[in-house]
Amino acid sequence: MLKKLTATTLAVSMITVAPVGAAEARAKPKAPQGVSATSAILYDATAKKVLWQRSPNKRMPVGSMNKVALAMVVLQKGGLNKKIKIKQKYKDWVDDWGASNSRLVPGDVLTARQLLEAMLIESGSDAAYALADTYGGSGGFLGAQAKMNALAKRLGMKNTRYTSFDGQPQKGDRTTAADQLKLARHAMKNKTFAAIVKTVKKDIVSAKGRRYPLRTHNLLLRGSGTNEDNTGYPGLYGIKTGTTGTAGACFMFAARRKKHTVYGVVLKSSSGEERFQDTVRMLNWAYGTKNTVTLTPAPPRLRND
Repeated sequence: MLKKLTATTLAVSMITVAPVGAAEARAKPKAPQGVSATSAILYDATAKKVLWQRSPNKRMPVGSMNKVALAMVVLQKGGLNKKIKIKQKYKDWVDDWGASNSRLVPGDVLTARQLLEAMLIESGSDAAYALADTYGGSGGFLGAQAKMNALAKRLGMKNTRYTSFDGQPQKGDRTTAADQLKLARHAMKNKTFAAIVKTVKKDIVSAKGRRYPLRTHNLLLRGSGTNEDNTGYPGLYGIKTGTTGTAGACFMFAARRKKHTVYGVVLKSSSGEERFQDTVRMLNWAYGTKNTVTLTPAPPRLRND
């Protein structure tokens, strides 16, 4: 009788334990759910391991995320107090492409640091052209692209080729989520870069006294968007968006919570807003949280605003 009771009790215990294990498995999916991006990667820099990835080596354009590589070329060279005169061709470039721009006025003079801020906060392609033209040496922006490719080679970005300094569609301009992760981790080690990409808004004033208001395109920074009302994602502190018709909506990001720094990249999410929601889904899964965010994009800014 004792043996039968023990066997029965053990059987009941086994039946009771099974649903608990199943519930835990449901509570922590093996991958973030609902991510729309064609390619993505999520990396825990503290634990030094890839947490999740989707087609991380698929070669794709990434739009203005190219500006991160250009920024590193500028920062490596230095001389951020260098004064740079804005040329008509910089304005013509953004007008011809319909590119994001900082509305820089030809003939005005700004420092290299101010142009870095305009390029990384406002994603200004006019500022990017000014920097590429200046830091590319005698080769102009083509020289800057050569330096961007040299940087990619040095970082082991084997599937990357830059043929566009600012991410406008150019033949052969391709990279991968895995390669962009390497670039993001490298860039965020630079204190100047890290300080700029977490800035929500800033006014820069040229040598001639003209004021240029800058506003981030990163809607996961607290206080971004229309009337600075976006709630932001807790712990997120950068880094760069990218959008063109060819690249789709892209985003590279960094966050720190629970003593863990996590980097990620999403390429070609289903929409501009979804790239941020994809990021939230990935970070919530990584950190085991359920944060939601308010996303109110800022209205488009006219070229002559």
